[in-house]
Amino acid sequence: MITSLRAFLLTRTADGEWHNEVFHALEPVLRAWEASSGAEKCAVLHVGFERRTARTFEALATQFPGKVLLTPGARGALPLTFSSSREPIGIVGSEPIYLALEGWGYSALEPETTQPARAGFGLQGWVNDFAFAHPELRDRLIDAGILCDETYVRHEEVLDADLRIRLGKFRSAALVGTASDDPTALARAAPPWLASRPIADLDLTVRIGNVFRNLDATSVADIGKMSIPELLTLQNFGRTSIRHLVSILERELAAGPRSLDVLASQKVDDTLIEAVQRSLCTLADRERDILNRRMGFNCEPETLAEIGDSYGITRERIRQIEAKVVDRLIRMEIWDDILAAKLSAMLAEREFPLPLIGAEALDPWFQGVAKHRRAVRYLIDNMCDAKVSLVDIDGIEYLGFLSQDQWNEIVGTARRLLASGVDRNWTEDDCRNHVLLLVPTEAREFGALLWDIASKWCHFADDGGARILISYGRGVDQIVEAVLLESDMPLHYSEIASQASVRAGRDLDERRVHNAAAEVGYLFGPGTYGVVKHLSVPRSEWEAFAEEAAEIVAEAGQDRQWHASEVVDLLRQRDVRIPESFDKYQMDIALKEAATLQTLGRMVWVRDDCTNDNARVDIRQAVIAILQSAGGPLTSADLRQRVVAVRGINLGMQFQVSDPLIKLDSQVWALNDRDIGLKRPDQQQFLDEVVASLRTRAKPIHISECPAVIGDQLPARAIFCLASLDPRLRTTTDRCLSLSEWA
Repeated sequence: MITSLRAFLLTRTADGEWHNEVFHALEPVLRAWEASSGAEKCAVLHVGFERRTARTFEALATQFPGKVLLTPGARGALPLTFSSSREPIGIVGSEPIYLALEGWGYSALEPETTQPARAGFGLQGWVNDFAFAHPELRDRLIDAGILCDETYVRHEEVLDADLRIRLGKFRSAALVGTASDDPTALARAAPPWLASRPIADLDLTVRIGNVFRNLDATSVADIGKMSIPELLTLQNFGRTSIRHLVSILERELAAGPRSLDVLASQKVDDTLIEAVQRSLCTLADRERDILNRRMGFNCEPETLAEIGDSYGITRERIRQIEAKVVDRLIRMEIWDDILAAKLSAMLAEREFPLPLIGAEALDPWFQGVAKHRRAVRYLIDNMCDAKVSLVDIDGIEYLGFLSQDQWNEIVGTARRLLASGVDRNWTEDDCRNHVLLLVPTEAREFGALLWDIASKWCHFADDGGARILISYGRGVDQIVEAVLLESDMPLHYSEIASQASVRAGRDLDERRVHNAAAEVGYLFGPGTYGVVKHLSVPRSEWEAFAEEAAEIVAEAGQDRQWHASEVVDLLRQRDVRIPESFDKYQMDIALKEAATLQTLGRMVWVRDDCTNDNARVDIRQAVIAILQSAGGPLTSADLRQRVVAVRGINLGMQFQVSDPLIKLDSQVWALNDRDIGLKRPDQQQFLDEVVASLRTRAKPIHISECPAVIGDQLPARAIFCLASLDPRLRTTTDRCLSLSEWA
């Protein structure tokens, strides 16, 4: 297993005690050093893959109280502002140690050292031969602590890729000698980055790959455990296979480190999307076109048959070309390894599911994946060796260690399980525990979501303090739900009864069907029922209407009750573009789905004040942090999914304007000062001018009048947000700005 590069800080206190701490960034290392106390304190910093033993530095550390000592790995990893001694102050084991001079809260002079000159370091074996052939690289080897073959194996990962290749090739030639036609000798002499490479990643023939697979040989190092006579005794492995294996190992040695070990010492500048685009540009025209069309990258994905017809060749030939290109990219590119590593790390030990768009909020490398969902799904399914899939749940695509088929099967099993629990005296806790056990351990973050979906039709009754499962939505309810889901439009209950009877193979009571439709569906009109997909506008639009409605209700006060028809009318007065088809029934449905308000029944809504103040503050802080990280405004939909990704809060959350949170329009959230043209020092004068304008005008200003009356230097929404911060001004539900004294 390849581990990540880490910083190890070994701190020695005045009483001689050592404390080891591990970090992944420089800032916490500096804080830990500053937090340690005592003038006699000292520390050793090492950057690498393995921890150093503190006691080996005891003698050297006591000579430099109050100072930080650096191993070669740490010295090479620090920024240029952190200077260190030109010459080593000592050697621990075979590793030179340097004194940190600047950057650690003190300033030190270059120490006088009695250590031998650099040229006198005892380089041994092939390392000495390499330094003799390349004297300009001697100092770099000593800085890295590479003095012999043993220290090369331990420290070579701190070097840049070019020097790693040169050393690897020189070492291989020195160790292999005249046995260059022996693949097992080449494997034994392979540098660490090649020895650990999986055999499955090599461009071997299927026959050779099967031979090693049958032997349970998984890495190049395993090849080195064999000999040519042993290989030749294997079925389907002859002299031709020997020559092919030699050429593959030589090619891999010349290509150098190309996987996650390179990431430890190199910065990855491209995002995933940029890296994929760059890879596509390296392909031949036909290969690029076929892969683009199969991925759906900036186009609609196409089947093998569709692409084959356009080229006048068979679908099987297209499949072969696609497979060949995918295999080549997996072998030659590094972004697929980065994708697997990042997804594995991102999904490890999660407590709630991660939407695809949430990956952008957690790691800038995923910027743009939400715009290329189809292509990203293809990459994950075909080029990512992390057992991760995209799972579509109620229109949201989540990343997880389970497939869509697994999720669908788990949901079905959970529903059948709950249905079987009726009359078995299961409590609500029993039901939840049974359902959660269905979720694989590696995907446990989906447990709460599975329970929400599977328990939707559970009906519990109190029985002496415990809630007992008394029924589950099966039978007519399930049939009616299937009818509504399959229909292209809402249906009158009489039509639902007709279709349900056909599906059930028996006549169903119309009143029973009517009740079931009201239970599993939404009312779209008198006696007419449907489901969310029957709303006349896309999800993004009705979510926006619901958010506007929540703002209206919040502005009006806690006791004010609103009918859905009132909300629709007021939204239209606010110039919100609501189509005529989106009536009070559909508004009522949108509000139920959004779950940001409380229903009193009969399409009447009030504020939902059940969320405690601490939770509201928590949401607000998360929103501010996400906007700061994004570097610019975000839509409500993007912001909501990013909050879900980071905090796991229900999608029904409601954001509220509260400095520095402001809105630029009905669906765009921003940060005061950063995202508007008027900076804070000038805002008070601007508000003074607004107050003066209102006094002169002697009547409120409607939001549509802002450009003409106040000016167009700010969006009208932003003006209203700023006005809410000034006690002299007030805004009304009909989108008017007036003086508080006029109330």
